[in-house]
Amino acid sequence: MSVRAMLARVQRLEQVRAPSSPFELAYGSLGAWEAECLANIDAGLLDPIDMPTVLMAVRRWHSDGVWER
Repeated sequence: MSVRAMLARVQRLEQVRAPSSPFELAYGSLGAWEAECLANIDAGLLDPIDMPTVLMAVRRWHSDGVWER
């Protein structure tokens, strides 16, 4: 097996093993979780002042892949 073929295989294996975020695992995507949160804000179930800050923090946490560390 050539070095290039081996590197390509390792890369494919690493991509398959890459962890999904907890939001992707639980809701299918971060966007689906955010939509549910926004609906709950509109329904008065979540705080309309604090929750947008939480959403922003989780978006950053998600984009940075903090759960992988």
